[in-house]
Amino acid sequence: MPPIALALVLLAALFHAGWNLLLHGTDDRLAAATVAGLAAGVALIPAMILAPPWQVWPLIILSALAECAYALCLTTAYRLGALSLVYPLARGAAPLLVTLGGWLLLSQAPTPWGFAGAAALALGLASVATAGKQNGQRAAIGFALLTGVCIATYATIDAGAVRQVNPLSYLGAAIGLQGIMLAGILRINFKRLRRALWPGIQIAIGSTAAYLLVLLAFQRANAGPVATLREVSVLIGVLLARERKGWHVWLGAALVVLGAILTAI
Repeated sequence: MPPIALALVLLAALFHAGWNLLLHGTDDRLAAATVAGLAAGVALIPAMILAPPWQVWPLIILSALAECAYALCLTTAYRLGALSLVYPLARGAAPLLVTLGGWLLLSQAPTPWGFAGAAALALGLASVATAGKQNGQRAAIGFALLTGVCIATYATIDAGAVRQVNPLSYLGAAIGLQGIMLAGILRINFKRLRRALWPGIQIAIGSTAAYLLVLLAFQRANAGPVATLREVSVLIGVLLARERKGWHVWLGAALVVLGAILTAI
């Protein structure tokens, strides 16, 4: 992986762990996610005007749908479970699927190290899931894994799209459309949206910065290694979570990070 792509992905990991910590601690998580999508879309309107991404409009719609499902699954998982459980599962499941998607859809075959990394990721997920089962958080595990499926879906779509259009304008279109979809699900409840305005704006800044950095990295390296290396955010998120964490969680987070490193070699 080129050094610039490596730097972009590691910085994205820091931003990503930070906004997830904020979202988990927010009272109305779905409303905050809605505000975040709308705010990011509005902020990126100038980019969409200067570099219109509409030639890939089918990918924009598909990505927005996957992002919408992602927000619904993630906020539900955070309502049902601890950050130190949900975050490693959601983030760890995605790279396995993204690597497979990059291989099958984008002809980006994984290296032998990539296969070793996938095995480490699988073991890490199993360890974290064991901790969740012991704590009675089975439902949270299910939604966390569904979140990982959503991440893998939109990451694979976006990796192909940003090779054709400007990443900033594409991100604005996709995430803005996601915000509109979520607002529709909330039935445009202005009271809830107003209460979630400040945390939503903070999440918008963190999530937009994180994913823009990843999109820029996608332009410079293969989708599988990029999406996998960003999972170092798992260890950051577990460290920042103000929760009691057993050895299963620590072991699982460490294996996820190890798997990310191996896959990126």
